[in-house]
Parts: sequence; structure tokens; C-alpha cells
Amino acid sequence: MDSLAGAVAFFDIGDTLASVTVAPTGDRIERLTAYPHVPPVLAALRDQEVPLGVISDRGPFPAEEVNQALRAAGLWELLTPELVVYGRKDSPRVFEQAALRAGAPDPSRRLLFVGEDAAERAQALRADFLVAPHPRLALPVLQPHACVRYVRVSVPPAQAGGDWRAALRDLPLVPLHATGDARTTLYAVATADAAARLDDLGFLVDRLGAEDEPLTTDLYLLRDDHQQDSGFLRADGNSVTFFEAGPAARRVLASTQEGLLVAVPAGRSVESYHFKGARHGHNLKLVPSLSLLEAFDGGATPTLATAAEPASTAIVLSGAEKRTLRTRVRRQQLATNVERYSGARPTDGSGVLIHSRHIHHAGNAQAVETLVRDLERIGAGRFVVRRHRFGHEGRSLENVEAELDAAPGADDDASGVAGVLAAANAIQALDAALGVPRRTVRFVLFNAEEHGLVGSRAYARDQAAVAAPIVAVFQMDMIGYDVQPGRTFELHAGFTPAAAVEARSLGLVRLAAELLPQVSPRLPAPQVYPDGGEGDPAERRSDHYSFQLEGYAACLATEDFFAGPGRLAATPEPNPEYHLPTDTVVNPAYAADIARLLAAAAWVAATR
Repeated sequence: MDSLAGAVAFFDIGDTLASVTVAPTGDRIERLTAYPHVPPVLAALRDQEVPLGVISDRGPFPAEEVNQALRAAGLWELLTPELVVYGRKDSPRVFEQAALRAGAPDPSRRLLFVGEDAAERAQALRADFLVAPHPRLALPVLQPHACVRYVRVSVPPAQAGGDWRAALRDLPLVPLHATGDARTTLYAVATADAAARLDDLGFLVDRLGAEDEPLTTDLYLLRDDHQQDSGFLRADGNSVTFFEAGPAARRVLASTQEGLLVAVPAGRSVESYHFKGARHGHNLKLVPSLSLLEAFDGGATPTLATAAEPASTAIVLSGAEKRTLRTRVRRQQLATNVERYSGARPTDGSGVLIHSRHIHHAGNAQAVETLVRDLERIGAGRFVVRRHRFGHEGRSLENVEAELDAAPGADDDASGVAGVLAAANAIQALDAALGVPRRTVRFVLFNAEEHGLVGSRAYARDQAAVAAPIVAVFQMDMIGYDVQPGRTFELHAGFTPAAAVEARSLGLVRLAAELLPQVSPRLPAPQVYPDGGEGDPAERRSDHYSFQLEGYAACLATEDFFAGPGRLAATPEPNPEYHLPTDTVVNPAYAADIARLLAAAAWVAATR
């Protein structure tokens, strides 16, 4: 390894060094949790005598509070205090300030910024910094003439059963997405040297895009549903419209069965590629997750006994449990909350309306504030409410989490929000009346779903990084549209990359189906996906998928949105107002029945 004399490395904090949990008031850091891979990376840099600093936007938090959080996370002692710089990263200014502290313009200085946000890395480049999108790439990027690129790494079919992932763990490579049978194809950011070593090891390596393209772009899978519906040899897709010529043509790195692989440049939103005929969940942001280098053999992932196949005994709810679920999940409650979160009525007595929950709209922050207040009110002192902070497109966004500890659009997706609030109300009442569950229950509302499951990917990745023992994820997404005679609804568990994860997810579906006659008898048996060898059309399209990617069992409940299962299935009833301003009406009784069913399944998962 070449000498790193004169090198200085700066890191962002949130999503790069640690996950960030904020108090419900939004004005206090509750906890920084360092990612397990970070201390070894920082130690290796210090062994090379590279001074370490921070360039981060502290937001509303005083500098000393952030410093104290770094101390509590065990990171402060690895840093050089005078190289800790706070400020907005929407211009080169804060990077220039950091450079002065590091001794620039000394020509021997090599300054590196490591951060997860492409827009911030672009600003660092303008200030003559080297940049890296992940801590694992910090040391390699500091080497002379280093470059990184997107790669697609495939395992030869005959070698798929071995422990091939161990070879990747030792290389300067950061996985972004795993796909294919048994997850034997990985999309990643890697150095040119790592790609060459993978060649020599016998992997099949496709170099995607240009050298150093990952430095100022984010990678997305964009699904062209319109082309898929039109069929093969029908030139009726969206690629010509968006990517025919000029710089845009260079953004498409590959066309795959999952969609178009597109490198979206810093400063441009993925929303600028909204395809004609797109269905729900039409894009997926590919983000770093080192757990993708672990096998999902089921041995290390906790399993829910009540969802096992075959069930040893029937699951019977007590009379008190059924009464509480019926009284706490009611149609009027669902209708009121759908109206509050879709702007049809004020959120409270102040008259404030949530005009939009979109991340580009000021109403997004108002929705977060309202969710925090609602969950604190519902919890009545029994919930620990937090904000989980993450970054996307240069913005700081928040998921909302309420934890019941085990220790002593209207339809899209205001209906899902209302369903989670109703479930929280029911489970809090069950806990108060019948005793504390033996497992912790969390109610989490995810932000930025429409931008490629961004909020849930950030949350699930952070949980996997600390090996959180999650046994079940029950998700509701668009549960309110039902106007035709004869109720139908869907439960989805498909996850083709890992049979073990899909099997555990199907166990959650079986659990819900078994409980249905006891709590929501007006609903018919669910349409279950996958079924009989037929794929799951909701796979990769909603927030449950973020947890499946990390090896957790997860299922999705939704209205009758997709065709099937089976060729003889009734015609689906997708909401014709999807992504339109006219998406203003739901069937609250129908939504309440689905929410009650998922609440019952979560309660059983926590108590049996």
C-alpha cells in the first residue's frame, strides 16, 4: 500500500458512521449507533496515520450535543477534534472550511470526504476533495490513481452452493442489491482493482457505466410496467422517451428483468423519470447494505413459532382479545385519520391541514409531527416514540417509530397510515388490559416510499446492521379502495432471491389467514401471493421488501390491486385514481377489517 502521508479523511455522521435516532420533539439526539463496520475502518486509517474528522450538518442540535453523542457511540476518541466541522453541505463552503483546518492549500494534502449522499459528494468534489460513497471504500480511494465503478457480479451456476460471499467480504466492494436465484447476482460499487481480482477468482463481472460514476450518482431500478404489459417485440415502453439521446442516454447502465438500471445524477430527482403506465412501487433505490454479503440460510434469523408450517395447534384468540380488537379498530376511526392525513380535515384543533405528504413539500414535516403526536396520545405513556433520521436527495427526512417494549393520497397511502394508527391503538389497549407482550412491538411509519422505498431501506438496513431480532413484519399499503360488490384483498409474501425468507414470510400470511374468521369475518379468504408457482406481482414494490432484503420475514396486506392469483381469478379492482388528485375516497369499513386483521396477527406474534 502506498504511503498516505498528507491524507486527511472526513466523514458524514448519519447514514455513514452511524444511525441517528431523534427524540419525539425533534430537537434532541436520543442515540447515535455506530455501524459495526465503521470502527475497524477508522482504526485502519489511523494505523496509516491518517487524521480523521467530520463534516456534517448538525441541524437543530447544538455542536456539543452532537459531540457528546459521538462520545457515547465510541467514535469521538477516533477523531481529531479540530477536524470536526459542522455546517450545511449544499455548497462547497463547509468543505472549504474543513480544508483550511486540515492545512490546505498545502499541495501535499489529499482530502477525502466519505458520505452517503451523492449531492453532498458533488459539492465536496467542487472543493477539490476526493470522495467515497461508503466507509469501506475510504482507504482504497486514498490510493493514487484509484477509481470506483458500478459492477454486476454473478456466481457461475455450478459454484452457487459454496461460501463465495467470503471472498467478497475481503475486497474493497460495497453491495447495493442482491438478486437472481439464491441471490447469486450482486450489484455493487467496487474499485477497479477489486473487479480485476473478481475476474481472477472466476466470478462473472460486468463493468457498468463509466469510471467514478458512483461518486456523483445514485443507482435505481426503474420498472417499465407499460412495456411489460405491452409484451415482447412491442415498441411501447418508456426508454425512448426518457433516454434516447444526449447525456440522458448515458444514464442507463443496463436493461434487466427487474427494470432499467439507471444512474441518477446528483441534483436530479428520480421523479423526473416517472414512466407512463407505472404501477405502485415502480422504482427501487439501490443503497449500500453489507448484510447482502451474508447468506440467508435461516440459521441466524429468528423464526416465529406461531407461523411455522405445519401449525401444531390452532391459534384461538380469547374473548377479551377479540372484543378489544373490534372496539379499537373501527370504521369511523379509520375514516377520520384518512381525512386528517390526506388534507380533507385539520390534523387538530389548530386548523392545520396536511396538503401533501410528499418529501418535496412542507407538509411532509407536518405529517411527521402529527404522527408523533398521534402515537404519543395513543400510547398513553406506554409507547417510546422516536424519529429515525435518514438522508435522501440532499434532504434530512424522518421515519416515525413507536415501541411497546416487552420489558416491565387518501388510499395511497393515508389508508395505510390510518391502519397502523388503528393497530397501535388496539395493541396498546390489549397490552394495558391483558399484560405486557413477551416480544417488543414497533409501529413504524416510513417516509419517501415513492422514491424507491428509501425510508424503509434506511430503517431495515440499520436494524440488520445491529442484528435486531425481528421475527415478523406486517405491512399495510393501500388498504382502502373497495367499491365493487364482493370484498377481496391480498396478502403478499413473495421473495424469489431467497427461498428461506419467502417461506418465513408465507408463515406470516398463514398466521393472518388463520385469524381472519375470528376478527374480520366480513372479509373473504385472502388472495395469497405467490401461489402455485406463480410469481408475486408485489415483490419489490412496497416497504415489506426492504426487510426481506435483510433476511427478515415480512408480508404486505393491500386491496385487490393485482391480477391473480391464477388464471381463473376474478378481475382485480385497482384504484383508478392512483397518483391522481382525485384519490380522495376510501371504504373505511373495509380498511378497518384489514387493519384489525394485521393488528391481531401482530398481537399473536408478540404474545404466543
